[in-house]
Amino acid sequence: MKPLLTVNNLTVNIAGKTLLSDISCDVHQGDYLCILGANGAGKSTLLKVLMGIIKVSQGELLLNQTSLNKLSQKQIAQQLSYVPQAHGRQLNFLAGDFIKMGRYAYHSAFSEWQSNDQHALEHAIAVTDTEQFLQRQMTTLSGGEVQRVMIAAAVCQQTPLLLLDEPTSFLDPHHQVEVHHLIRDLNQQHAITIIEVSHDVNHAAQHSQHILALKQGRTIWYGESAQLMQKEHLQTLYDQQFVFIKHPQTGATIALPSES
Repeated sequence: MKPLLTVNNLTVNIAGKTLLSDISCDVHQGDYLCILGANGAGKSTLLKVLMGIIKVSQGELLLNQTSLNKLSQKQIAQQLSYVPQAHGRQLNFLAGDFIKMGRYAYHSAFSEWQSNDQHALEHAIAVTDTEQFLQRQMTTLSGGEVQRVMIAAAVCQQTPLLLLDEPTSFLDPHHQVEVHHLIRDLNQQHAITIIEVSHDVNHAAQHSQHILALKQGRTIWYGESAQLMQKEHLQTLYDQQFVFIKHPQTGATIALPSES
């Protein structure tokens, strides 16, 4: 099966500075890829490249076997959707209206709302359990509730690929678990391919299928997620010693930063 997304020797230079260098990975339909790395490693930059916001300097970037630079922004938006971080955002919309905006990629300035748009809207509301928020202003929702609405808008966009930039940052533990469960359900029950930027190495190792680990714009490690949980890999990635324990419920390996 051909990859949904192909990144081959990708390099990005801006203003004489190399932000990403020689990045390669394949993402297949139904995959769940987490991108890890310390602050400034290039994680969010890579997402912007995948969305066509930042141009590739060298290498190849294919979306459904088509070079990204040959696609319009509307065509890209019909293939991938994006959920940003959940902080510092003042969105003066009703939640229901915001979710409807997910259909922008299928409309022109004068096109009308169609039955397929309504079906996509109802499906997005159902799978994200956001019906209770539809008549509320986004500014009145909690961080976790806002993030569910943001994900609902992305689902309403009906793309095979969903990009998320640290989707549980700034959320309390309850809403972190809730949002992680929703993302996993979208991947496993609704066949949406996930690319998620995360700082949570334990979440990535336990719930994603593959990890791409970046450091200073370069690939430090790429492979099956559970295989990252080794002392030498994490120490190289974060310049930090780790200790490892077993999760008392699942038995999965958990990495904790060492204070010594």
